Amino acid sequence: SRLHEFSQAIYDQSAELDRIWGFVDGTVRGICRPGEAREQQSVYSGQKRKDALKFQAVVTPDGMIFHLHRPAEGRRHDILLLRESGLEERVRRDGRFQGYFVYGDQAYGRTDVFVSPFQGSSLTPAQAAINASMSKVRTSVEWPYGQVLNYWAGVDYKRKMCLGEVPVAKMYKTAVVLTN
Repeated sequence: SRLHEFSQAIYDQSAELDRIWGFVDGTVRGICRPGEAREQQSVYSGQKRKDALKFQAVVTPDGMIFHLHRPAEGRRHDILLLRESGLEERVRRDGRFQGYFVYGDQAYGRTDVFVSPFQGSSLTPAQAAINASMSKVRTSVEWPYGQVLNYWAGVDYKRKMCLGEVPVAKMYKTAVVLTN
């Protein structure tokens, strides 16, 4: 099955965990500063220090963006996007995914669907090794986002990405589909 192929491809990249078929994360897309202070406050991402929309995506090891959830304000946490998307429940209900996991940062936790890095200051050597190996493999999740921007540079030009003037979310989602 494709899930087995994906998990094997991830494992073959020196990952310490097997049965991981994809990586979940939030991606932040810059937009122009909204005119009203209230709108500006809602889309401002303090972490990224810019006005933005945030999308949740699952990327597979073949570079495909498997899942892309609608955007939320840039200030929103990844876990909010996860809850809104219903991704966890859909994966849980689909028997094909049973026994396979999506890897994400600590926000996604450890469930029957998601696996995340071990936390704490007193990790065992094995846990530290797993975290290090998965961190290296996980960087590949960023490549498809870069490809979208390389192919469709207009969606990265925040001066033109103005809410209410252009369909920012539709443009980014279309760029993702065409890149896939």
